[in-house]
Amino acid sequence: MSALQEVLTVLLGAEGEAKRIVEDAKSESAEVIRTTQEIFTPDRESRMASAREQAKSLMANALTSAQTEAKQILDLGREERERVNRRFEENVDSVIAAVLAETVDRIMSGAR
Repeated sequence: MSALQEVLTVLLGAEGEAKRIVEDAKSESAEVIRTTQEIFTPDRESRMASAREQAKSLMANALTSAQTEAKQILDLGREERERVNRRFEENVDSVIAAVLAETVDRIMSGAR
């Protein structure tokens, strides 16, 4: 029986050693994960901050472009309105005269 007791003692000792090794491995892996996170977290935060700044810059550029385009459209509309007003002012007298002459001709031809 003493051989069986020796085997059981060795097996129990091996099980205890295995548990210790597993616990050591878990602790070491948790430490590796923590260290890795400490290393990569600032880098990730820096990249996120950089991406936010780029997005802000893109939005500011898009807003500036939209404002510039809107101003150009307003300026073109204003110029077109001024052109129409000028043409009207240039031609209003001749149009009135033509309409008046036509009306007088109709009245005179109906009176005969």
